[in-house]
Amino acid sequence: MDNYLNHRWPQGPGTPPPPMPYVRRPEPEKPPRRARRWFAPLVAIVLCLSLLSGICVWAVGSIADAIAQANPSLPDEAPPRASHRVEDSPGWSPDDLPWGDPDPLLVLSTEPAGPILSGREAYQQVLPTLVCVEAVHANRFGDISVGTGVVVDESGYVLTNYHIIDETVAIRVQLLDDTATSYNAKVIGFDEEFDIAILKFEADGRELTPAQLGDSDQLAVGDWVYAVGNPMGYLLGSMSVGVVSALDRDEDASGNALGLIQTDAVLNPGNSGGALINESGQVVGITCAKITGLVRENGDTVDEAAVLEGMGLAIPITGALPFINHILATGQTWRPAMGIKCRAQTVDGRRGVEVASVNKGVPAQEAGLKAGDLIVTANGVDVTSLVELRRVLYRTGVDGELTCTVVRDGVELEISFALIELPAQDD
Repeated sequence: MDNYLNHRWPQGPGTPPPPMPYVRRPEPEKPPRRARRWFAPLVAIVLCLSLLSGICVWAVGSIADAIAQANPSLPDEAPPRASHRVEDSPGWSPDDLPWGDPDPLLVLSTEPAGPILSGREAYQQVLPTLVCVEAVHANRFGDISVGTGVVVDESGYVLTNYHIIDETVAIRVQLLDDTATSYNAKVIGFDEEFDIAILKFEADGRELTPAQLGDSDQLAVGDWVYAVGNPMGYLLGSMSVGVVSALDRDEDASGNALGLIQTDAVLNPGNSGGALINESGQVVGITCAKITGLVRENGDTVDEAAVLEGMGLAIPITGALPFINHILATGQTWRPAMGIKCRAQTVDGRRGVEVASVNKGVPAQEAGLKAGDLIVTANGVDVTSLVELRRVLYRTGVDGELTCTVVRDGVELEISFALIELPAQDD
């Protein structure tokens, strides 16, 4: 889980009052006491303190043993920490991850929303589908990050955040409804930009319960949602409740074409990769980040700063499905593209995406798309920004057909063509 602003509280420890002046007061004279009046009570007090010390030492030792037995899989040298982005490890590459094979026959889809469940019923439905993800990092021996994952198929495929497994060399998972057993997991593929990753583990004959995936496009601001995950890395299976605060949020200034779900359900480090579920108990988002900290204007003191609270973010399932399914099938991600350069523009009072140039030899050029055309719809969806257009492209997929309504010289035209795959960019 990432904090995109500094996390500080507006109030400091305060200023202590000045010390009071010390004045020595004469002590009243006490009559002398005979030894036999205080010797016996003193001996009794010493014996009592000795007995209490022994009991405390025994109790602390018992509690420490119980805690150690409850976490047998974690090394003593470095306790786990909740998931966050780690510093680059020299020499690390994705090849160092434990890799598994994709399954071209597996295709995930969303299901229609069912009846509204109580919070208890929704929790009971989603808990068997969640796992605790423990990732051993390469940057320091024994450094373990802990996050959450969602089982999406009964064969052991898990959807989680990429930043949990970034810079790691070994991964294991535990089912939240049975934390007694750990399973080694392998990576099928990931998309670092969208912060999604697919893992796979063998459950040794145990029957797994996949999550029901809901249509995140049906969410609206004000809908109740629940977040279930592992905050702080050890509070396993914690649930929080809130509403959808906003839709189609950009994660940062560079933009995110998936359009993140904003919620005020409490999220903390360790919730990364966890489930955001609707009132039907369906997973509609993968919790990935929260925004917290202070906002100050120039010249403002810390006391005058505004505190940011209740701003959690989740990846929408419907927007991410094309990438998830492509990773499941090939082990790789993709970027469907039109083969054009364009910009958001308003022409003659109409808002759309104006084509600046079209690459030679791409299907869009062969279909007749030209520089100067204003794209106003794509596959029946109004597009007024690059984010909206990219979202349609991503859901259409490489080789999928895109039908655009364009305005050329004041006349509307329909142009259809196949999408191409955007070449990978070298670092």
